[in-house]
Amino acid sequence: MRISLTLLLLLLATPCLAAPQVLVSIAPLHSLVSSLTRGVSEPELLMSQSASPHSASLRPSQARALAAADLMIWVGPALESFLARPVARLVKPQAEMQLLKLENLKLLPQRKGGVWEEDQHGETEHGEQAQQRHQNINPHFWLSPENARQTARSVCKRLIQIDPLRQTIYQQNLSDLLRRIDDLEQSLEERLAPLKNRPYLVFHDAYPYFEEAFSLNAIGSIRISAERAPGARRLQQIRTKITESAAVCLFSEPQFSPALAERLAAGQDLALGTLDPLGSLSIKGEDAWFSMMNQLADNLIDCLAEKGQ
Repeated sequence: MRISLTLLLLLLATPCLAAPQVLVSIAPLHSLVSSLTRGVSEPELLMSQSASPHSASLRPSQARALAAADLMIWVGPALESFLARPVARLVKPQAEMQLLKLENLKLLPQRKGGVWEEDQHGETEHGEQAQQRHQNINPHFWLSPENARQTARSVCKRLIQIDPLRQTIYQQNLSDLLRRIDDLEQSLEERLAPLKNRPYLVFHDAYPYFEEAFSLNAIGSIRISAERAPGARRLQQIRTKITESAAVCLFSEPQFSPALAERLAAGQDLALGTLDPLGSLSIKGEDAWFSMMNQLADNLIDCLAEKGQ
């Protein structure tokens, strides 16, 4: 990406001090942080983009990265349960930044079961209320443009605290990032508006923030959570929901086998698609979050628009 003249002048004026070592757990958040540290350093991505944070395990090289980090940014144990003990044991206390504890995020509760009713989100939660019940919170908050903005603001503030001499650079990068998020949100609103009333099902309940942001009509998930395979009763409920709702599409995820989705779609007038809440096919870096969000929209449009014709 081309560096602006203003940013170049800021870089030249900044003393040559070592940049903080920043470690980020998953690719979508790494993308947002990379935009904030542009011209300062490249944050390290802890997890492979092809791995699921729901079922990962820690390697020795990752343990070393945790111990070395000046700032370690992760979602929290509600998503990355495998990191809870290593973070507590290895990360310097002042270096940890658990994003689910941020006061300014809009968090949604975990929906119950594999088929949802319209009121099952309940009230959204903020601040201490959300922290007290974070195990019941849906952790995929980065799929909301507003939460992405709030995350960027909070991370920028933390970067300035640990690296105050580069404050102007971080603030300029934040301004640029917020403008990009605003532009993307407007584009996605226009592209997804025709799909608002078309019902579909997903692999697991990873997308409520995206659904709420763009008024989409997801009606259920194959799995209650990514870790728990559905039983026979749940599968029958989903089949009934598909029939009664005239669902248009069923989406699987690239981190998991599509076999169950294919079995549920057999004999149904139901298209199959893929949604990826982690951007596993996006190129790592500043553009990855934007690529992931656009790819979610592309895949929804490809499946729902085609069946809706």
